[in-house]
Amino acid sequence: MDDIWNKIKTEVQKNENVLTVTMEKLRNAYGASRLGVNVCDEISSTLARLGLGHVPVVLPTYQQELVRLYQKGTPVGDLIETVLTPGEQNDLMLSNYAVIVQKVRELVAGVTKHAEPGVAPDPAA
Repeated sequence: MDDIWNKIKTEVQKNENVLTVTMEKLRNAYGASRLGVNVCDEISSTLARLGLGHVPVVLPTYQQELVRLYQKGTPVGDLIETVLTPGEQNDLMLSNYAVIVQKVRELVAGVTKHAEPGVAPDPAA
């Protein structure tokens, strides 16, 4: 069973540390025929032991439902956990992330606007 879970962890890591899967995939990895509260709790514990978090925080009991897995302690994992954890400090962090993203979009739009089609912009300019 550990090989299956390690394969899932590797899939998450190879997908930039975030991956959406069905509960059916997680159920099958666990080796259960049905999803119930106890099976979902055990799946959650197994993921946590692998350093993986998941959204939603309470795993759904329907096999067709989607779950986002992420590697904890990575930039994307930290962002997801910041979103999921209410608090003044995390609100400030999210606001700062939004400002940074907007500035990056403006920079990219400016570079794209001045670039000739098919010609890479000159970084020295």
